[in-house]
Amino acid sequence: MPSYFRISRNIELSLLYYLETNLATDWSGTTLCKTFKQVFTKNVSLPIVCVRLSDTASVRLEIGSNTLLNSHLLIIDIFARSDGQRLDMADYIKDKIKDGWVHYDHSHPSGSNTTLTRVANGRDMVIDYVVDSKIDFGLDNVDEKDQFRHTISVRVRPATL
Repeated sequence: MPSYFRISRNIELSLLYYLETNLATDWSGTTLCKTFKQVFTKNVSLPIVCVRLSDTASVRLEIGSNTLLNSHLLIIDIFARSDGQRLDMADYIKDKIKDGWVHYDHSHPSGSNTTLTRVANGRDMVIDYVVDSKIDFGLDNVDEKDQFRHTISVRVRPATL
C-alpha cells in the first residue's frame, strides 16, 4: 500500500511512535502529545512529552543538482512533575534518540481517516543536537505544566540518503 503521507509527516509520526512505545514501557503514565493545545487541556496530567516537527531546512545535494538534501527540526518538550524528573526524562529521551529509530511510511487504511498503518522503511538519524535546555519563565505564578519544563531540539535526516 503506497504512503500518502510525505517525508516530513512520516518523520514526525515515526518519532512519536518510537517514543510512545518506549515511554509506555519505561515511563508508564507519561502522556505523549503532538500539540501544545493537547498539553494544556485540563484532563492531561504530568508528566507529558510533546513532539512536533518545527521546520525543514533544504540544501542542494550537489552543485547543479535539483535534488534537495533536507534536514528536519524536531522539538521535544518535556513537562515534568519535579526538577529531578525533568532532568531524568531529558537524559532518557536523549539516550533513546541518539542511535536513531525506525522510519515508517504511514497511511490511512481504505475507508478510515483515524487509523494509521505503518510500514518500516529505513531509519531516521539525529545529525545535530540544537537545544537541550531547561525552560525557566522566571515567574512565581507560572502554570503547573510549565513549572518544570525542558526542551530538546534535534535535526534529523533519514538514513537512507
